[in-house]
Amino acid sequence: MQSSSLNVVLFSAFPVLLSLWCFQDVVEAASDKGFGDHISWRTLEDGKNEATASGLPIMVIIHKTWCGACKALKPKFAESKEISELAHNFVMVNLEDEEEPKDETFSPDGGYIPRILFLDPSGQVHPEIINKMGNPNYKYFYSSAEQVVSGMKEAEEKLTGDTFKRSHAGDEL
Repeated sequence: MQSSSLNVVLFSAFPVLLSLWCFQDVVEAASDKGFGDHISWRTLEDGKNEATASGLPIMVIIHKTWCGACKALKPKFAESKEISELAHNFVMVNLEDEEEPKDETFSPDGGYIPRILFLDPSGQVHPEIINKMGNPNYKYFYSSAEQVVSGMKEAEEKLTGDTFKRSHAGDEL
């Protein structure tokens, strides 16, 4: 009798444990991965959906766990108060390792890492927004918080508000 009661308890707890295990994968997919747990990170799919609904532009960071330059950028990014403040004006997407999209629009001038790209609220990559303070051969490589802030400010100016609406006025026709 005791054994069957234990089996019922274990069997009824299985769906709860399974859902928690699956939820862990979802949370992990959108975690900070070292770029700052105070920022609300999204997966690419969730980020595109949120941007469409909110009208906010998207900032995408593509990096690898083994990359030295990525590891060096993480604390600079995570500790920047200015990045943290500007992040509220974006849907923030953090893609690591196999999460990197295979679509060539996410590697406009090569597959080096880390890369930071800016997308408009419809999910279109804007390759004209580059790191103007960086190496012209690696336009989407950012190595300092100041460079990231500069890119965020440019993206915010070009991809939100009246400037963006005026430049895309004919898109809906």
